[in-house]
Amino acid sequence: MSSNRRSNRRSPAAAAAAVAVANNNDNIEASGGDDNETNNPRLQAMRERSRAVAEREASRLARPDVSLASRKLGHASKTKSAVSSTPFGQLMKSSKGSGGTTNNNEAQEWCGPFSVARQMIAAREDARKLRLQQTEEGENDNKEHHPLDHVMEEAKLQQQRKENPSMNWISRRHRTGNTNDATNNSNYYVKRRKRFHQQKELMGLGGNSGKMNGAAFDVLAEEGVETLELVDCAQVTQDQFCDAIKVLIPMGLRAILLQHCGRCFGGEAVNTIVGMKSDEIQLFALSLSGAFLLSDDDLSQLIGATSRTLSSIDLTACPLIGPQFCNAIGEHFSSSIGDVTNCLLELSLEDIPLKKEALLTLGAASDALRNLKSLKLKSIEAVDDEVVEIILNSIDEGSLEGIDLSSNSQLTDEVLSSIRRRGTNLRSLQLSGLRNLSAIALEAFFTPIEDLPSPPMLRKLDLSHCSHDEINDAVVMLAAKASSFRSLADAVNNEIEISSSVNPESLVSEITNSLGLVHVNVSGSSVSDKSMEMLAATCKSSLEELDVGFCAGVSDKGLGYLVSKVARQLSKIHVWGCAQITEDFLDGHDRVDEGGLEIVGVWMKKSGGRSLR
Repeated sequence: MSSNRRSNRRSPAAAAAAVAVANNNDNIEASGGDDNETNNPRLQAMRERSRAVAEREASRLARPDVSLASRKLGHASKTKSAVSSTPFGQLMKSSKGSGGTTNNNEAQEWCGPFSVARQMIAAREDARKLRLQQTEEGENDNKEHHPLDHVMEEAKLQQQRKENPSMNWISRRHRTGNTNDATNNSNYYVKRRKRFHQQKELMGLGGNSGKMNGAAFDVLAEEGVETLELVDCAQVTQDQFCDAIKVLIPMGLRAILLQHCGRCFGGEAVNTIVGMKSDEIQLFALSLSGAFLLSDDDLSQLIGATSRTLSSIDLTACPLIGPQFCNAIGEHFSSSIGDVTNCLLELSLEDIPLKKEALLTLGAASDALRNLKSLKLKSIEAVDDEVVEIILNSIDEGSLEGIDLSSNSQLTDEVLSSIRRRGTNLRSLQLSGLRNLSAIALEAFFTPIEDLPSPPMLRKLDLSHCSHDEINDAVVMLAAKASSFRSLADAVNNEIEISSSVNPESLVSEITNSLGLVHVNVSGSSVSDKSMEMLAATCKSSLEELDVGFCAGVSDKGLGYLVSKVARQLSKIHVWGCAQITEDFLDGHDRVDEGGLEIVGVWMKKSGGRSLR
């Protein structure tokens, strides 16, 4: 039994070698039984042949992407897949030989398993280019030529340039004739590391000084501060926190903003705040992240003690929160209690395990959310179209200015109708990760429709990580126009085109300079250079940050045209996953020398160093 198990674990290469040797041994026995004659030339030749067959089969199984005719046993193609230890991950070619290429006759050593994938990708790319070349050659040979074909092609190209002005953009590298800027930034990685360490020293983060400990907490929680904001409370004990707020709250503490506060904010901290006199508590903002010790009952008591002045509640990853919290909001912020001064303006809940019944109670039990200006329900499994509709209906019309419903998988196109009806003054719309939204519903959301309020004039739009094909140029163009026109209804009455073929530069006279999108995130979508042209036309004086990560349709010309048209307030562009963006844009856009524009997502490249200030 043990011998059979060992034989079953034999590698494919060893099995192939064993089969080859066995076949050759059978041939030897059939030819005359010369196994015992060590000096027999015929036997020696057969043994060498068996060894060669075994090595060839083992090499084939180990590296199936290399053909048998060109295989060098035990070696890999270093010119295609060698791994370099340089920070830029590129193979530095030898200066020997013509054109700086390596000698193919040199012995090349094994490069590891990842080289197999690189060689397969390179081989497929070479085959694809060869097929395209052969296809183009065949089409050119079979196509009938006319003397005026080049004239028609030139006229067609000119028409495309009129409809797509980004095609006329030329990189500064080509305008100045200097296409070797990247060679001057070969030590960019080293420079960036030095700059990072300098920033740490300036901020006092060198060595152990950056850790939050008792001494650092005492410095931040000094007497007289109005905002206690800590980005990491993991090293702060609950006793130390309680001692601090006993002094700070009577002296006018207005906001408590804590992240990673699971250790310091629990029942004892709540009892400390609740035990104070009501006229001493002046808190208007409460933000807690990671408070795993905070129970549902303790939070409801805290809401009751601070509701007189509290107007902003932000809870993230608090696993013990439940229906009592929702009931406390409905009870203490309702208009029926007679105190018109207490009104909840901001409610932010992320990764909170609330049930659907509790969320429905939050919106239907009272008018506690009547004055809400900002609503965030992110990564909550129970959130669906019905929950959002009931909560939005409990908010006064025209009050809501920002809504974030990201990462709720149950939401569909119906949620857009609820937002359109209640969000007439909406300025921020974040729908990241909603895979069920369709392009038709989004286009209708940003289109003037009779008997519906006008589309919202947004300042922040986040449609990242939705369905790739549904977030397209038409959606972005309609959203940009809705946020920029003086009156989109007037634009429709004047029969202004909204199709993708219109030149965006023709719409400039209809756009209000003081309006437009400020933050746009369409990463992971199918947008193209046409959206960049529309943003350049409609958001020229407003756009500050743009995220086009993993958008394969955006090219150097689209981003270069956008940077050349948008004013200097544009400070950041995210291009993660955009392998098509080259140094033509990174080192050739119009603001590369003056600075102030950060291109995020290219710091691992040699090019683009001039864009990062």
